[in-house]
Amino acid sequence: MNVVRAIFLFFFLTFTCISQSQETENKFGIKVGVNFANIASGQFNTREIPRTGVLVGLVSEFAITNQIAFAPELVYSNQGSLRRFDENGANFRNRSNINYINLPLLFKYYINQRLAIDLGPHVGVNILSKSVISGDGIRNRSDLEGVNTIDAGLTGSLSYVLGKAYFISARYSRGFTSVFDNTADAFGLRARNSVFNLSFGLYL
Repeated sequence: MNVVRAIFLFFFLTFTCISQSQETENKFGIKVGVNFANIASGQFNTREIPRTGVLVGLVSEFAITNQIAFAPELVYSNQGSLRRFDENGANFRNRSNINYINLPLLFKYYINQRLAIDLGPHVGVNILSKSVISGDGIRNRSDLEGVNTIDAGLTGSLSYVLGKAYFISARYSRGFTSVFDNTADAFGLRARNSVFNLSFGLYL
């Protein structure tokens, strides 16, 4: 996927929604949360447990109708995976730290004044790729090779407004593109990001 096209689409949708919502209140804010990330399918679909990480980002909301809004975000996200294995009687952990700057382009539907469903595509740019193996008194950190720069997929969440300024969200994102080059297994499956997160935010 072309990053320039994704950025252009973001600004085009933002401009369109702003122009259609001049008489409504637009929202801008920040959020922080915790990720439970994994890499699903391909050769990584073995004995892995979620990698716990943080997310922090900027949020916005442009009303289209009383119930529908365009809600793009810009989020720094700790992703990757965590795998445990045994070697020579010792327990080890192999943590893949694959961090992204994500751009979710969400459309929000308010079921009522506080509860909303969010759904839309996301595009991410990889900014850090490290492998950390620890256990039995050792800790080895190295670059993780072969990580694709771009990640794209679908994001869906439930969000709830607390009072006038605060909100909470539970979200799941699934990548459609392969995390690594040449990671297809015998069934042709490729490693894709799978992330569940919980976040808390504030409208400024």
